[in-house]
Amino acid sequence: MRPVDVGDNDFAASLVRVLRDGSRSPERLGLLKGVVRRQLVHAQQRFVLVHAEEGTASVLGALYLLRAGEGHSSMIDPQGARALDGAIRFLGGRGDEGRTHALMRMRAATLDEKAPERVALDEHMTNLERWLAETHSGTAGERLGAEVRYLVPRSMVDASDESLDAAAEAITAWVGRGIEIDRAFRQLGRRPTRAEGMEAARSIETGAMMLAALYVRHGDAARALGRLEGSDLRLVTEGQLRRALTAATEDGDVRAWEMLAATFAHAAAPDEDDEDGGSERLGADLVEAALWGSLLEAYRKDPTNMRVAAFLSERLVRLGMSEGAPVVLAGALGSAPNSGFVGEACTVVFEAMAVDADVGDHDAVRRTFRAAAPILAAADRPEIAQAGVDIVSARVRHVMATIEARAGNLAAARPLFLAGAKGNPSVAAWVRLARVDRQLGNSAAALESIRQARTSPDARVSLADVCEANLMAFELHRDAGEQAEARTALQEALAVAIAMQKQRGDAGTRARAETLLGRVYDAYGEAKLSRQAHDRALSASLADRDVLGATVLQTVARALVQRDLDGGKAALQQGLDAEIDQEDRIYAGLWLHLLQRQTRAPTDDTTTRALAITGNRDSWVVKLATWAMGKMTDDALIAAAQNTAQKVEAEFYTAMSRRAGGDPATDTLLRRVANSPVIDIIEVQLAKDLLAPPFRTSLPPSANVVSP
Repeated sequence: MRPVDVGDNDFAASLVRVLRDGSRSPERLGLLKGVVRRQLVHAQQRFVLVHAEEGTASVLGALYLLRAGEGHSSMIDPQGARALDGAIRFLGGRGDEGRTHALMRMRAATLDEKAPERVALDEHMTNLERWLAETHSGTAGERLGAEVRYLVPRSMVDASDESLDAAAEAITAWVGRGIEIDRAFRQLGRRPTRAEGMEAARSIETGAMMLAALYVRHGDAARALGRLEGSDLRLVTEGQLRRALTAATEDGDVRAWEMLAATFAHAAAPDEDDEDGGSERLGADLVEAALWGSLLEAYRKDPTNMRVAAFLSERLVRLGMSEGAPVVLAGALGSAPNSGFVGEACTVVFEAMAVDADVGDHDAVRRTFRAAAPILAAADRPEIAQAGVDIVSARVRHVMATIEARAGNLAAARPLFLAGAKGNPSVAAWVRLARVDRQLGNSAAALESIRQARTSPDARVSLADVCEANLMAFELHRDAGEQAEARTALQEALAVAIAMQKQRGDAGTRARAETLLGRVYDAYGEAKLSRQAHDRALSASLADRDVLGATVLQTVARALVQRDLDGGKAALQQGLDAEIDQEDRIYAGLWLHLLQRQTRAPTDDTTTRALAITGNRDSWVVKLATWAMGKMTDDALIAAAQNTAQKVEAEFYTAMSRRAGGDPATDTLLRRVANSPVIDIIEVQLAKDLLAPPFRTSLPPSANVVSP
């Protein structure tokens, strides 16, 4: 059966069809092959994003869809082959011989026997097998234990009867040896060596559960029970495991498979006197595989069971198949959904999107969000929204809006931000929407969002966000030549900033109050007062390195705009002395470097230290540092940018470099940055500040300027 061509748009629905249907019909097997192929493509994307652990989890997710006898080399296309290569490197680096060897065998099956890659891979496997033979040594118990710890993980990803049977035979022999040693000690007083005794104890304690997990991973409780009852393992099988397997074999309903899942979950829980925990004894990966197999079978028995749907969805997220979670959850909602379950479903979707966003897999976030449409529609029902679910669903939409905004797709982000602001109104939510409207060139809509921000329920306590709103209103009116309106907005920003300064709070609150006050003073042309406010912000931040890093960035950015070389240098020096994070110090060093070039000041040790590179040399901030040190050309920096935000940053820095060199055309380049379709990167605001039209107004004499 040829693989069905499964695309991204229909992946989630196709995945859940495969999950629901456990048959071996030709139609289902063709769809299964297509789903596995597409999942391996998704896995490869995570390796491209330099997230090898998550990429490997996605490869395992693809393979966990297969049960004994369902694997076929046609499931692996060129992208899938590269994903296997990435997983082989990751698992091999962790010393996971069993799964590494299984993946190598799969990879070899995709290559022609005479291909150079196949020859090299065969040699690698031969060396691995030789190494395994040499290291599986010691007493009989130690050799058998080592064999089990190799063969069992291999069988988790190698969906073949041969692999399963080999692992089962190894467990049986290992436990048999353990029982033999235990009997010899109890009946004859024959004390084993320490290593042999530890292996015996471990085999007796975990062998039955391991063998059960071996087959339950493939949804075969009957075969697990038969293996246990037909060997000496019956002597060490706990009653709960036997009852759970019997129920799953004889009754086979959703409750029986739930009970089996609970048995494995309990085995993973640590005892009070057990420092390592059950999952460490049994193997966390093996427990997860058994939970996957039992939950999948429970789901197939009753896809409308909300509890099973929730647990299975969490496993899908862990295995890099987040887009399947909303479809599984939506299928359990029914025509009259329960508000509690809708809220739980929204939470699972939120966490799934957040996990994928953390690795930069924005396409996966979009797929999950699209699949969640029925859940969000249920959350929008008045009777469900009023139960507090609207807050959780607003968080889901906010995550998607943030992803779209970072990708420069503000037109798609705006309706999501708007829905979030209406569903869960706050000053911060309306200010963010105002930023979107401003970048979209809709000043009227931005000012309306600012008006909404000022009247939000939290306006009396969210003073920093209110000050941000007033400053944005000032800039919008100033840029439009509306002098009177600009003065009014600036006066309102000043009043809020002074009120903030009088309040007491933690280091972050005090530092933000001072930096906002400094921005207001700069708008009034009061450079000295602004410098003093930023100095106070730095002093307030000294006790918290993360807050200090953010304050250094704000201060050095302000120095770049105001051409305050001494102020920028002093702030960066404080950051270096406190060892702020590399990203913070490199950006601050980059801005100081540009300021030194503009003012014709020589590059000194402060800038050199700030731009020093450590750690991951493929990261974007390291590329910026490399460019600043003259080791990368402007064209190379622009080519290295991998997303919209990075491209805008590259345009900003190359434009600023040309500006320092006296190029008269740089204002046009900076204006493109200022109007770019991204928010939440400081370079856009820097470009706006550098291009701001002149504005003159005096600081009100009645202003209560506080200098703590």
